[in-house]
Amino acid sequence: MDDPGEPLYYKHKSPLDATLTHVNPVFYTMAQAAKAHQRLKMGDVYTIEQNTGSITHFRTLNLIVKFSLRFIRSNIGRMIWAAMIAAVGVGTYLYVSAPAKVQVTTVQAVETQETLSASGRVRGEKSVDLGLDISGIVRQVNVKNGYEVRAGQVLLMLDKSELIAGADAAMAAVASAQAELARASRPPLRSEVAKARAEVEHARSVGDARVVGAQARLRNLRSGARSQEIAEAQAELQRLKALLNKAESDLKRTSSLVKQGALAASSLDDAQTSVDTARASANAQEQRISMLKAGSRPAEVAEAEAALSEAIAARSTSVKSASEGLNTILSNPRREDINAAKAKLDEAKAEYRRAIDLISKCELRAPFSGVVADLPVEQGQSISPGQKLVVFEQISRPVIEVETDEANLKVLRMYQKAVISSDAYPGRTFNAYLYDLGSKVDADRGTIKIKLRPEGSVEWLRTDLTVDVNIITAPKAKRLVIPADSVTRHEGKSVVFVIDNDKATPVEVTTGAVGPNGVAVNGALREGMHVARNAAGVEAGDVAVIQ
Repeated sequence: MDDPGEPLYYKHKSPLDATLTHVNPVFYTMAQAAKAHQRLKMGDVYTIEQNTGSITHFRTLNLIVKFSLRFIRSNIGRMIWAAMIAAVGVGTYLYVSAPAKVQVTTVQAVETQETLSASGRVRGEKSVDLGLDISGIVRQVNVKNGYEVRAGQVLLMLDKSELIAGADAAMAAVASAQAELARASRPPLRSEVAKARAEVEHARSVGDARVVGAQARLRNLRSGARSQEIAEAQAELQRLKALLNKAESDLKRTSSLVKQGALAASSLDDAQTSVDTARASANAQEQRISMLKAGSRPAEVAEAEAALSEAIAARSTSVKSASEGLNTILSNPRREDINAAKAKLDEAKAEYRRAIDLISKCELRAPFSGVVADLPVEQGQSISPGQKLVVFEQISRPVIEVETDEANLKVLRMYQKAVISSDAYPGRTFNAYLYDLGSKVDADRGTIKIKLRPEGSVEWLRTDLTVDVNIITAPKAKRLVIPADSVTRHEGKSVVFVIDNDKATPVEVTTGAVGPNGVAVNGALREGMHVARNAAGVEAGDVAVIQ
């Protein structure tokens, strides 16, 4: 019998199966082969071929197969997971290493209309801050913010009561000066001349009387007292003594009546005063009689001489003054008096005009037809000269003010056209043109203020209305245009990815106006180049295949 460990090859020649059945020694042991041999049926013809040179190899492989089957049965789960992970890794590697498929577009050169867009506000062509030259209290405010007013219309006024009183006083001063000028200009009246001459005569007569009296007294003192004068003095003394006796008698009677309560106590004082006065007069008269009897003294003569000189001087002064008054009246009208009266009248009139001018300055009027843009004052408020009371704008010729970056000056030109719209009035637009490029740059903000004027009348414009301004900087400009999504940021710069030799290369560009065909760009691009779409998902150096 053959060695059971020897591999067998059976050629099955049964009518049921004419194919060659190979019993592989890797998968069948000798026992399995024997079992297969036992399944053979009688009557079948088989050819058994023995390969005696492979017995040793078979035994070794048989051991390996047994060990492998045992290992697989115990680690089948781990092997499945390992196979799955390996498959995912291989797939990822194949996906990543495969060339990227990107959508591209071609750089085109097209004619575009370039515009500069900005936001602006509607202003009046003239905008002024209105105030008054005087201080005062606001009495009445006739307008509000946004009011449209005509030229000359009163916007507000101050309290005028004190100024009106001053004007009335100035008018009275004018009337007085006019009367004085009239007096200075007319000739003298007969009555005035007569009165002046009478004053001269009166001054002369009074002066003569004083001089004559002084002369008489001086003569008497120099000649001494006469007996007649002494007798007259003594008679006067007797009269005074009689008055003294009567006063003393009245004092006694009054004192008695006062004690009885018939008279008031004040009556006693009056009676005592009368006694004292009468006694003093009698004593003075006695001294005069003694002097008359003794004769004149040198001092009295000197005094009389001085009195005479004084009387002569006083007569001369009074007569001279009265004569000058007469001469003044007779010389009227004098030119110097007329000139002085005219100067006084002119001064009074000037003061009156100043008073009227101050009254007129109490009213703030519109310098032109326009709109009240701001009203930072209210009734009853105290104001000072030059204070801003009203911001006034001439809206009949509106302008649009735009504050734009100073860098835009390189594309702005005088009289460029613009299209203006506003969110407040949807669907409405109007054309305007640039007429003022500004004269000063705001150094802090780096901006400049430009102005545009509407072409024709636009009824719906309002002061301070916000508008959208699109200035046409180039009506027909040939520019390289690409889709907006072809521009992205790379290392802090605006770039596009040019696809050249299946490789994405970043090229720096400067973007311009956006239009219906895309965005205009400037840079190292040429017409016909291929650039990537959706550039935000492309990286520099990517291998790309044009799809």
